[in-house]
Amino acid sequence: MARRKQTKTGARRTRIISLRVSEDEARKLAGMAEQRGVTLSRFLVEAAKQAGDIDKARQDAEQRPVVRELQHIRTEIWRIGHNVNQVAHNTNRDLAVSAEQETSVVAAVRECGELVSCVSSIVNRMSTLK
Repeated sequence: MARRKQTKTGARRTRIISLRVSEDEARKLAGMAEQRGVTLSRFLVEAAKQAGDIDKARQDAEQRPVVRELQHIRTEIWRIGHNVNQVAHNTNRDLAVSAEQETSVVAAVRECGELVSCVSSIVNRMSTLK
């Protein structure tokens, strides 16, 4: 159950009356708060904020332009592979392939090679930034 209290600044604060931690955990938390010169409540609030900031940073990194470009390239490679599989299936079924299908497969394989080169250059650039 929570109890609300009005502060001097007019902000409403809620007191949480039950936090279940072991005695050892409680001592560690209190010690860390004391080292930083803040109350245990302030320490826990700030720790929760920092945890949220870490999650946001991770999400931002996952959505960087490089990651989006690599996801796009992966999708393109998947589509090309699907087309090549269809041509191979038709070839194996009919034991014949038209010149148009052969040209399509060669173009698809060439495009895959270009995409793999693009991915390699992106990965190489990213590895030099570390």
